[in-house]
Amino acid sequence: MRRTRRLFLLAIAVILGAVGSAYFRQRESQTRQQTPLPPPIRKGLASASEDWVYRRDDGKCPIIEVRAKDQEATQGPDTNILLTGVQMMLFKDCGKVYDYVRSDRAVFNKNQGTLFSEGEVEITLAVPTSEEELAKPGRLVTIQSSGVIVETVSGVARTESFTRFAFDMGEGTAKGANYDPRTREIELFSDVVLNWRGKDKDQKPMRVEAGHLVHKEADSQVFLSPWSRLKRQNLTLDGGDAVITLEDGNIRLVEASDARGTDEYPDRKLTFAAAALTMNMTPKSEVEKIAGRGGAQLQMASAAGETAVTTPLIELDFTVRNGDSVLRTATAQGASKLESRPAARGSGPRPPNRVLESDWIVAKMRDNGEEMESVETAAAGTLQFLPNHPAQPYRKLNGERIWITYGDRNQIKAFRAVNVTTETRKPRPAGAKADPPPAVTSSRDLAAEFDPDTGALIRLEQWSDFRYREGEQEATASHAVLDSRTNLITLSRPARAWDPAGWVTADQIILNQITGDFTAEGNVTSSRLPDRKAASTNAMLSQDEPVKATARRMVSTDRNRRIVYEGKALLSQSANNLSAEKVWIDRIANTLRARGQVVSQFLDRKADRRTGRPAVTIVHADELDYDGRERLAHYRGSARMIREGMDVKAAELRAWLNEAGKNSDSSLNRAFADGRVEIFQAEGGRTRLGTAPHAEYYAADEKVILSGGNAVLQDSLKGAARGKQLTYFTRNDNLLIEGAPTQPVISRVKRN
Repeated sequence: MRRTRRLFLLAIAVILGAVGSAYFRQRESQTRQQTPLPPPIRKGLASASEDWVYRRDDGKCPIIEVRAKDQEATQGPDTNILLTGVQMMLFKDCGKVYDYVRSDRAVFNKNQGTLFSEGEVEITLAVPTSEEELAKPGRLVTIQSSGVIVETVSGVARTESFTRFAFDMGEGTAKGANYDPRTREIELFSDVVLNWRGKDKDQKPMRVEAGHLVHKEADSQVFLSPWSRLKRQNLTLDGGDAVITLEDGNIRLVEASDARGTDEYPDRKLTFAAAALTMNMTPKSEVEKIAGRGGAQLQMASAAGETAVTTPLIELDFTVRNGDSVLRTATAQGASKLESRPAARGSGPRPPNRVLESDWIVAKMRDNGEEMESVETAAAGTLQFLPNHPAQPYRKLNGERIWITYGDRNQIKAFRAVNVTTETRKPRPAGAKADPPPAVTSSRDLAAEFDPDTGALIRLEQWSDFRYREGEQEATASHAVLDSRTNLITLSRPARAWDPAGWVTADQIILNQITGDFTAEGNVTSSRLPDRKAASTNAMLSQDEPVKATARRMVSTDRNRRIVYEGKALLSQSANNLSAEKVWIDRIANTLRARGQVVSQFLDRKADRRTGRPAVTIVHADELDYDGRERLAHYRGSARMIREGMDVKAAELRAWLNEAGKNSDSSLNRAFADGRVEIFQAEGGRTRLGTAPHAEYYAADEKVILSGGNAVLQDSLKGAARGKQLTYFTRNDNLLIEGAPTQPVISRVKRN
């Protein structure tokens, strides 16, 4: 019994040993196969995991997806998830496009709906989910910054840190940025620098700088404030607030306030400014037009000189050549002024400055953009030539329309104007006490030519109702030409000139601006007062009445003190007149000469006793020389004097005239005739014929003296008489006969 008990206990021990060995072997096997337990969660964390993913949608379309290599969730009511290796996608258009955010480390707060990273963050906007769309070239915008917070609901991303961004058209930097996918707006807070390259690889980039920038993608506009700067190659534009309008990613329009800019090349410089400025660009972002409003200014400088424009509104049109924008036209509107200051040539003085003022000015440039080709006004304008040297005159022109053509180096070549007035003020001559009077003209049309080297006026042509005034001298004509090299003004078709002393009309009048001399040609008619300052009274020309004249040609010199009439000249003064082929009047020497078919006529101041009317004395001759100091008229060549009841013929005749204004009944004082003298008288049916080598007639006594050796008087009533000298008085019919010692007096008495 006792032995059996020991066997039983041994059997139990064997069984327990076998079971225990199997248990431990099984447990060891299970331990080897079991996954190790994670380390214990750090204090303060609610959870931790790897390859973390967070998704949210609205039941149809995805809204957000966040992936991280690791995540750790903090404890507390406002749980923050600490992520590493972060990738976030904010979906739009029901998942077709998403904004992609990547960062090494970030904090995700589901309750607040934010993702924040203090480190580097890269955001790529509008990434297509389609592989086909992703392969297309596009304008993916990439933003790199730090300290970025992203709102997971709205997708708004914001940072106050330095930011870099890039897209297919360029890249840039700023301090601080904000992106709102709902409005598709990017805001750059300060210190904005943007290099805009465009699509074309050969396109020259534009650098954009601003204190603040907002890009409204939906409107294709970029807003710059409170200051802005745009620079493209040689063009720089500075301003206040500005708006850039885009088209297919290229800059097409810039609108800036308080703008000022330069377009500078080695051989030319363009400067412009305006309170409000717009700049239109080509599809390659090349400048094609600039418009400025409000206090607009334009300055152009080159080797040819400087040009400045001030205007309320200006438009600049450019031509693109080899990628450069070259100014082609400039248009100024409203109270505008264009001033040109040409450069000097050689050692000579600078040409006059030119100032053009009008409400509408259009300037066209040559192909090189350095020099002006033409300027015109579409409204009334004023053009001034301001002297740069004491010898240069001042000129001013007012016209309803003005067209200016330029030659080389911005020198005026020619201009035209309509409904125009001009004013010219010449420098004071050396030694003169006063400036010469201005020369003023007007006409409906005007054309001018200028010296290409000096810019001086060469020729000025005016037509259609031309008028001229210079001091006391005035003129009108259908057509006028001023030759500045000779200072001659040619008036024609027809022409009229006058001053206080008289006037002249002709088919053509040539005036000398310096001397006041003039020449009239064709159908000349004139009226002129004698010189009241003459040394003595000219009996042939009264000092109280104008001398009227007609001729084919007239020349006046020494301020009308020497006058020549030529071609069927006829001078008249009251009832007195003189005609000849050519007449010279010299008021300085107090002489008058006439040549060719000379005819003079003088009227007595008192009625003739026989006719009851003033006697007329008419003298014909080939030549006449009159000396006013002696009041002697000397007629030569077939001279003939016809007086009331008397006809005198001789080779030459000298007539002394009574002084004008003296108490005398007759203009003729006495007359001497020489060379085959014949004197014929007729009165009341009675005739007398006297012949002699020499004869004298005294008007006051009505006395005739025949002398010279063989004097003969034939009287139809009393017969004939012959002697050395015969004297007879027509008034009382007395006859005195004087014979020579060797030649007795012969008389024959006619009996009835």
